[in-house]
Amino acid sequence: MNTQQIQKQLVAKIFKNKKIPDDAEILKLKQLNHPNIVQIYDVYENEKDVIVIMEKCQSSLKNELKLKKEYAEIELLCFLSQILKGYNYLKNQGLEINELKPSNIMIDDNEMIKLSNYGMKCLYNYSVVDIRPYAAPEVFFSNLQTDAKNIYSVIMCQDIIQLGLIMYQLIFQQLPFSLKQNGDVIVFLQKIKKTKLSIPKNKFQKLTDMITEMIVYDHEVRIDIEKLGNILFQNFKRGSRRISSIQPIAAKADDYLYF
Repeated sequence: MNTQQIQKQLVAKIFKNKKIPDDAEILKLKQLNHPNIVQIYDVYENEKDVIVIMEKCQSSLKNELKLKKEYAEIELLCFLSQILKGYNYLKNQGLEINELKPSNIMIDDNEMIKLSNYGMKCLYNYSVVDIRPYAAPEVFFSNLQTDAKNIYSVIMCQDIIQLGLIMYQLIFQQLPFSLKQNGDVIVFLQKIKKTKLSIPKNKFQKLTDMITEMIVYDHEVRIDIEKLGNILFQNFKRGSRRISSIQPIAAKADDYLYF
């Protein structure tokens, strides 16, 4: 690590009883550079554990949800934009995202959104508990029916419904349906399948319209990442002059306009 890197605050994430991934993948991860992903600086291995040295962030969306803040629509659009930017960057680099959920969406000291837990899939353990309640239905039920080696291949392509549930929570401080116990996940997903998502029409109309297309049981009908980005760009492009005076947190005011 050079002097410029050392000036940043770093944190070590320890994976117990794991072996270091492929050296070529580690080299690739260390070369990544994007404002909307958590930077990985180095990876070490001792006799039993793997230690990943990465950028330290002040908070996560999980912590933000606990605070039950009320956000302006432009702030939520900036959140969504930055998540999509980081997501698309990783996908373009051929990297897989390990669970798109609030605890893996970080916020740095400059209030920029950053995705964490990408790549190095061999270090992560998956279970039904790990991915609830943000798992897409096809992920959850495949998880029940397949062995651990196949779970990740199912998870990697099913991030839209997870992102929709996260955005819904940021707006309404709760999930669209109750989820009190682990066993309720099946009931929760069945409600998504059988119950039309009801969102107040007077709150963040354009954003909630997108969320309605994201929280869809059938993955063949659910909106995809590319279309979501295009709709986000087209729907809000004309409002960029008005929006530029708002100065939201987490991004420049018109940041979400560019993909």
